[in-house]
Amino acid sequence: MSTYHAETIETSYIQGTLARYGYREYGVEGSSPLLLLNRYRATLDDWDPLLLDLLAAKLRIIILDNVGVGYTDGTAPDTIAEMGLGVIDFLNAKGLGRVHLLGWSMGGFIAQLLAADCPDRFETVTIAGSGPGEPSIRPAESERSIAIRGKAEPEIEDILYLFFPDTDGGRAAGAEVLGRSYNRADGITKEVKKESWLNQNAAIQRWNSGEDSGWNLLPGITTVPLMVANGTQDVMEDVQQTIAMARRIPNGVTAIFADAGHAFLFQHAHRFSQLLVGFTS
Repeated sequence: MSTYHAETIETSYIQGTLARYGYREYGVEGSSPLLLLNRYRATLDDWDPLLLDLLAAKLRIIILDNVGVGYTDGTAPDTIAEMGLGVIDFLNAKGLGRVHLLGWSMGGFIAQLLAADCPDRFETVTIAGSGPGEPSIRPAESERSIAIRGKAEPEIEDILYLFFPDTDGGRAAGAEVLGRSYNRADGITKEVKKESWLNQNAAIQRWNSGEDSGWNLLPGITTVPLMVANGTQDVMEDVQQTIAMARRIPNGVTAIFADAGHAFLFQHAHRFSQLLVGFTS
């Protein structure tokens, strides 16, 4: 018997112009749904089921595999802008008008461009564990972090280092999150194919170099409420970037989680879900 409802939700499919999209949808009916965009090298199966259930208890949620990722066919593009086109294509295929949007990590890059380019499609946008793509305010990433992200098969210790504080408490929190994850009732766990994650990596490199990034667009996002959030111990997207973003957004909320890493939204699932539900209300 599954511990979390999220583990039992079947994957649905819908044909768009760019791809046949795999997604999962559940939760409270009657409100604008919350669309969740995932990180680099992650599929529908990589979301924390506890976080999903907490959000679905208050909201209608949709988790999406974008073009070329996991349950969606094709090959992932090598620019963040093209990834954004996939999101809009999915919304159009589903016949959805305005939605709430949560983008984590690479998903947060996509969310920044969508908030700037298509503000009429979003009630709110939350950017979690993401930088704005401005080299001058991005602290140097550790060599260990860079090396791990390029591994074909990261080890458990690698995952704990990337996503949680490098402390005894942080590793314990990470082990707890991993222990409740990857227990799908159907027994299926999909990964991102190599061709797609190599393209994703190229897109991230472009973004972090300042090429077609969100930094110069943030001040112009005036009609969509933004929330930027991060953990203080994020080794991939340093929290200093989140603070810099907060100074540039005219209509925003900022949340910093102490003693938390890149996966702060899983590490502190109860607190983050309460914050997000309140922000979207």
